[in-house]
Amino acid sequence: MLKSISVTPLLHAGLWLTIANVLTGMLGYGYQVIMGRMLVPAEFALFSAVMAVSMIFFSPLGALLMVISRRVSTLRASRQLAVLRTLYWRVHRYLALAGVLFLLLLIPLIDRAQMWLKSPDSLPIWLFGCFIVFNGFQAINNAYFQGNQRFGWLGGVGALGVILKIVFSVLLIAAGYGVGGALGGVLISAVSVWLLSMLITTRSFPKSGGVEELPIDRFPLSTVLPVLVANVAFAAMTQLDMALVNWFFPSDQAGLYAAASVLGKAVLYLPGGLVMALYPMVAENHARDQGSADILLSAVVVTTSLCGLAALIYWLRGKWLIALLYGPAYAGAGELLRWYGFAILPMTLVIVAENFLIAKGRVLFAWLFLAMAPLQVAAIYLWHDALWQVIAIMGVCGGALVVVGYGMLWREYRDSMH
Repeated sequence: MLKSISVTPLLHAGLWLTIANVLTGMLGYGYQVIMGRMLVPAEFALFSAVMAVSMIFFSPLGALLMVISRRVSTLRASRQLAVLRTLYWRVHRYLALAGVLFLLLLIPLIDRAQMWLKSPDSLPIWLFGCFIVFNGFQAINNAYFQGNQRFGWLGGVGALGVILKIVFSVLLIAAGYGVGGALGGVLISAVSVWLLSMLITTRSFPKSGGVEELPIDRFPLSTVLPVLVANVAFAAMTQLDMALVNWFFPSDQAGLYAAASVLGKAVLYLPGGLVMALYPMVAENHARDQGSADILLSAVVVTTSLCGLAALIYWLRGKWLIALLYGPAYAGAGELLRWYGFAILPMTLVIVAENFLIAKGRVLFAWLFLAMAPLQVAAIYLWHDALWQVIAIMGVCGGALVVVGYGMLWREYRDSMH
């Protein structure tokens, strides 16, 4: 069966994207470590909680990225390149309006959010809101990079964003701005990357006039809503644990969990390069009525091997890694990290299957997520006497998704082989 694994083009593109993602991930986790070093555990817990909540709000943007990327891939396959310009600016207009409404809705919720996140002032909440808006704009550029299979730019701007984030956050914290400085650096980086990516993307549009107008109903709710549900629920299952821990546990324990969570989630992002390559290739094959079973098999095998190895490293050397990166103040996080890598491992396989199916226009995991995400949140709400219980609940829920989802996906794979 392994002989059927496609070496190209998925693994060729996926290899370079994985290298870019690993480098970006190393920079990103280096950034998190620097923040953990420069901020005291209580401040780091607040910073990590804000970033975790940001990931929940980014999930609709992930749905937007997937829907637009799939449309771009389809237009590319049918050579309707002039339509891409209209689509690009139309989505920007809609997202700008949504961003203004989001910030207006944030005003009456400031006090409640400040209390829930245990923030001493409202500045982190406003920085969070602006960060969400500008990442929405960047999601459009990323969708175009991915849909047009411009993987070099996709990986490059991601790495640049982390570098800028490190520079600006460190400078602002050193100037005495604390958590506000860390989040301010994140916002400055997001704005800078969006402007650069917009320049790159718009220069790639065809120069000819007479651009065709897209009908408004090209993105039917029946297509968008399941993708939105899948992304929101996935983000809740992989990110909301940090926000819940920050609420239920004392600040010092929440800081330990934040350190373990930051490193543990590296396993979750390792298959990112393969997934970014897989999605437009499967979408383009589907538009041309071609099978993609070999692409799926390649991605599953590589993801299992790569992420399983990372989880094993955490199991064997987790305490050493925590001591090396965070120092003695986070010593208790080492034991948590040993288990966190294996707890998050099932979700890496879910990422592969989810993107494969959505690229083909199927939304199986949207409904599985819709059932499982509330169960996981409820379980953490009911059973949180110790930090290890939170990690165990995440592992059990992720494992259940893999068993059910891949059991149903096997029929899809089997049928596509014929």
